Amino acid sequence: MRPIGENMNVNKLAGKFDKLKAGFFKHSYIQMTDNNELIIDRCERVIAYDENIIKLKLINNALIIIGTELTMQNFSTSGVIVKGNIRSLEFGEL
Repeated sequence: MRPIGENMNVNKLAGKFDKLKAGFFKHSYIQMTDNNELIIDRCERVIAYDENIIKLKLINNALIIIGTELTMQNFSTSGVIVKGNIRSLEFGEL
């Protein structure tokens, strides 16, 4: 019997998890409530952020949110909530 952890490579395991996750999560999802709230699932990273513009890296592209009094709440690995006066959304390549 081998000791626990022998032959366990955390980086290798993390790499396998990333590949598995990439197979399941091929899209980001956006839910908009009027022009004052966005719930974005599977946001990978915040690229830029101030009260008038937020640029996010989604799974397949970038999302630019333009408005006033923009705030981000509940940012986590599963997504983010954006609130404020949303004027426009723009999708682009990274």
